[in-house]
Amino acid sequence: MKRSAFTMVELIFVIVIIGILASIAIPKFGGVTDGAKKSAELATISSVVTALESANGEWSINEGSFTWGRNRPSSELNSTTGYPDELSSSDDKPFDFVIKDSGKFKRVTNINGLQIFTGPASDAQNGVKFPTDAPNQDIANKPDKNDFWVYAAHKNDCNIACINCNQKRLYYGDFILIDVNGTSPTDYNSIDCN
Repeated sequence: MKRSAFTMVELIFVIVIIGILASIAIPKFGGVTDGAKKSAELATISSVVTALESANGEWSINEGSFTWGRNRPSSELNSTTGYPDELSSSDDKPFDFVIKDSGKFKRVTNINGLQIFTGPASDAQNGVKFPTDAPNQDIANKPDKNDFWVYAAHKNDCNIACINCNQKRLYYGDFILIDVNGTSPTDYNSIDCN
């Protein structure tokens, strides 16, 4: 009676091949999570910007009262620029007039008597990781843990400056990413608009 079965050498060979394939594939899947986090951050900001631009566009062409964002009256828009001066009834959710879940934005800053809204570009604990292969472990113009967003309700033509970040020009209605160089945490209180 002849028996057919795998030999020990064949089994070990198959296990080694599976191990090699897994060692190649697993690191590639690790970047998928960070890519998804970046995409989620950018999609959220895109919806905020769309809501703000929609309110401004409606203000530009409408002569009567209308609603914008999440059923907000047009009287809440700035009478000169058409952008909202207030985006929330609460400091804990500064963008809840335009999106449902704005809990990740925690900070509203008043600089020189002007409404400048800021919020982290990614969660400090679970957000986008700093890439180890990028210079200073930071990718330019992509949200990561120490970058932040800035929205100017009615400040025209100012420079946003902070420690370790490139100065950016800000106009009313702008919602821009401030890219902080390196991996040090950002102190939102240190930003200046002049």
